[in-house]
Amino acid sequence: MSTSQDDADALFGAPATPPPAASPSPVFPTAAPSADMRKEHRVKVSWPARVQLPGGRVVDLRVRDLSESGVGLLTNVNIPASTVLNFAIGVPHLEVPGRVVPVSGTLKTTYLVLTGPDLSCGGMFVSLPEDGRDLLNKWIRRLRK
Repeated sequence: MSTSQDDADALFGAPATPPPAASPSPVFPTAAPSADMRKEHRVKVSWPARVQLPGGRVVDLRVRDLSESGVGLLTNVNIPASTVLNFAIGVPHLEVPGRVVPVSGTLKTTYLVLTGPDLSCGGMFVSLPEDGRDLLNKWIRRLRK
């Protein structure tokens, strides 16, 4: 994120823990990507994000796509499906290049599948403050053009 690390860490009150070294552990899809319930148009993005897993561990990941109702995420950590998680996304400021606006809320994960070397996870927004929703929707409109 382009804001200070302290600002990013403040989103969850603690820094993200680095992911554990890759170990061969089987990952079984809980649903196919088509199980993603989002019906709206998606736009491709590559934004930093964090989720807080059950138990409190905070992990870094990337937002790969965005729609009005949710996000597609890339991670190297097993994120449980059908779980409500706290999240924060570093959304680029619309008018100030290099500035990032943190948007946080909760999302419900819908699936987790192995996609090449990464894990893909889908999530539907459960709670999202109005100003965060407005910013995300403005980006969706801008990137749709």
